[in-house]
Amino acid sequence: MQKPNIVVYLSDDHGWEYLGCYGNAHIQTPHLDRIAKEGMRFTHAFTPTPTCAPSRSTLYTGLYPAQHGAMGNHTECHATLETLPKMLRKLGYRVAIAGKTHVKPDKLFDFEYIGGFLPKSAEHDRKYRREGLDTAPVERFLLTHQQENPDQPICLILADSNPHVTWEPNKIYDPDALPLPPYIADTPIARKALANYYQDITTMDKRIGEVEKMLETHGYADNTLFIYTTDHGSEWPHCKWTLYDTGIRLPFIAKWPGEIPAATVSNAMISHVDLLPTLVDVADGEPSGDLDGRSFKDVLCGQQTTFRDKIYGTHTRDGNMNVFPQRCVRDSQYKYILNLMPENVWTTHFTQVEGISESHAEVWNSWVEKAKNDPKTAELVYLTQHHPIEELYDVNVDPYEFNNLAFEAASRPILERMRGDVCQWMQLQNDEGRREI
Repeated sequence: MQKPNIVVYLSDDHGWEYLGCYGNAHIQTPHLDRIAKEGMRFTHAFTPTPTCAPSRSTLYTGLYPAQHGAMGNHTECHATLETLPKMLRKLGYRVAIAGKTHVKPDKLFDFEYIGGFLPKSAEHDRKYRREGLDTAPVERFLLTHQQENPDQPICLILADSNPHVTWEPNKIYDPDALPLPPYIADTPIARKALANYYQDITTMDKRIGEVEKMLETHGYADNTLFIYTTDHGSEWPHCKWTLYDTGIRLPFIAKWPGEIPAATVSNAMISHVDLLPTLVDVADGEPSGDLDGRSFKDVLCGQQTTFRDKIYGTHTRDGNMNVFPQRCVRDSQYKYILNLMPENVWTTHFTQVEGISESHAEVWNSWVEKAKNDPKTAELVYLTQHHPIEELYDVNVDPYEFNNLAFEAASRPILERMRGDVCQWMQLQNDEGRREI
């Protein structure tokens, strides 16, 4: 039997709660919702790091950031590693990528690059990102490969820039009708920004529908593992650049006709560090024992219902911004976070960057202003900026992680156990961020 094709659609900054199939009744994501019905939706998929380059480096190496080397954003991996392109080519695959790469060095991640982004649109006035994925080169690739090399399987990464800021101007949503998660203060400009974020996701979902049609038209529908996921959570305060679930918990949807049971929801805990060994396993290879990740192919195929019992996470910095290094461990009930520089007042791109219409500093400043007279907003602003050395949350009753249990006597045994777990993990990873408590 021919090895399956592998297509991974990787978006940018897509919080897991912003999908219809994940329970959001207000957002329009019909194509991803349908794919979830035709395959498997994971409820507990995570990235070990909520920043772009470290997360993508983990996806393509199967290693945690302290092992692959790209701990901060815009940094490089160790040049001696084996990566996804090399591993899958050894197994007979043609390995290509379209869109965003954001991994270094280039010679280590030597994908066949087949296409980029749509032309710049005056309507969108994009800053800090390119336009969305151009699917025309993707269709040419699929067509010519099927004509010229029909017996060679492909591994194709489609790395979109949606829904990274700057978000597309809203066309279809009523800002006043959208539910606000507790990390977004209710101001008119915040609602407009959230509607723009919704719009950017809906536009991407339409593009995913185009790709699915291409796969069907050109003969890839029946023997293809299709995966949709993202690099990390959304670019709102308390999300991206943090180890809260809003930063590291991800949408993860997989469809593989005849192999993945349809309309399946999996509660198994998986991590992006596990994706590469899983793809190697799907490609009939033997994942290396030197990887931090391991294959969850049996979960995909419905032969196993559990996987990891805990998830580890790390954040370091993004250049000279977002400098609040953290480490964490999360199990099915609790999250423990160690803040390595608790003396720092947290600032992020969202709180600092000006000049983005209906987003970032303009939104944040509206919260600061509202906080002067609104105690609830004042508490949100304070908790966004100030974090003690340790945090502990019951994620089942406090999913947005605002009620810190670290200093409650009843939680002491859980705190000490999870603290020891994080410190041991850091030692095993040769993580130089470790500090004694």
